[in-house]
Amino acid sequence: MHSPQLLALLALAPMARLHAQDSESTSIGGYGEVHYTNATGPNTPGEVNVKRFVLYLAHSFSERLAFRSELELEDTKIAGGEPGGEVALEQAYLDYQIIPAFTLRAGLVIMPIGIVNEVHEPPTFNGVDRPNFDRDVIPTTWREIGVGAVGTLAGASGLSYRAYLVNGLKASGFEPVSGIRGGRQEGKEASFANPSLTGRLEWAGPGLRVGGSFWYGGSANQDPALGTGCFDNAVALISADARYDTGPFMFRGVLANISIADAEAVNAAYGAQVGSRINGGYVEGAYNLLSVFAPKSAQRLNAFLRYENYDTQAEVPAGLVKDESLARRITTFGLSYKPVYNAVFKGDYQLQRTRSGLGEGEVLSLGVGYQF
Repeated sequence: MHSPQLLALLALAPMARLHAQDSESTSIGGYGEVHYTNATGPNTPGEVNVKRFVLYLAHSFSERLAFRSELELEDTKIAGGEPGGEVALEQAYLDYQIIPAFTLRAGLVIMPIGIVNEVHEPPTFNGVDRPNFDRDVIPTTWREIGVGAVGTLAGASGLSYRAYLVNGLKASGFEPVSGIRGGRQEGKEASFANPSLTGRLEWAGPGLRVGGSFWYGGSANQDPALGTGCFDNAVALISADARYDTGPFMFRGVLANISIADAEAVNAAYGAQVGSRINGGYVEGAYNLLSVFAPKSAQRLNAFLRYENYDTQAEVPAGLVKDESLARRITTFGLSYKPVYNAVFKGDYQLQRTRSGLGEGEVLSLGVGYQF
């Protein structure tokens, strides 16, 4: 018979082997960008700004369990009594892989909607700033607290998914110019009165990536004027996007439609002018000029053209007159020079137009960006 001490050692042996196999590691990274902008019109001098400085911190506890985080400083600093600037935690979550097709994710997560919301580092997109569409329609960078699953589907080459249960939006923050953007809670003492569902299905093949995303959940936040049920004043969003790179050519496009079920009640409760439907999208094409002038170079000089067309009052509830200046058409063209993959020098010119002719203008922008 084995002694009790030997039995204890045998019982602990598998655990000892597990600890020996699971090596921990910590990694850091980040990105940043500096912008110069000069808009047309009176009293609009050029402006320079450290737009973002972001640090990533990640730690792998084992091959299956990892922590990811992203901390952002906007506009260089925060000073008491001064407008602008923000320190924000953009991501902070744990991943626990059960199998390749199912990783449990919990914490502050980025909504898997569109292109730029999840992939927003400066070298990953053309133009000095992110598309306006990704501010006013899909409110980048959109993050909420929740739990869900991510994974790659077995037997479906290139097919992956993300699906989360998260806290909902707050209708009290909705407004006509940027739609649902002000309704994000972003992890700060977030109300869970209206749990919401969001997810994405994506297929990736050689040079091509296609995805579809959704969001559905209430936004009443227990306001009696809007309702106390989980899905009262429901917000429904659907989006589709595609990216295609082939040789020196690059193309991308996004479409999105957002419906706000009780926009009339929101406007009555908060004195807002929120549309009942928000929609639009953009298309972009780019060409690497160095493929002609220096075909063997690993550097890139992308000439690009992007056209955005969106309306945050595509439809309005009864009693509200549409503001045609919110139907926006924005054309941006410029250059992005990448001496290495993770650093970029950018310049662009933007033509801002509206259906009413009001609020129009033009903007020259220059910028630098990096990620590591």
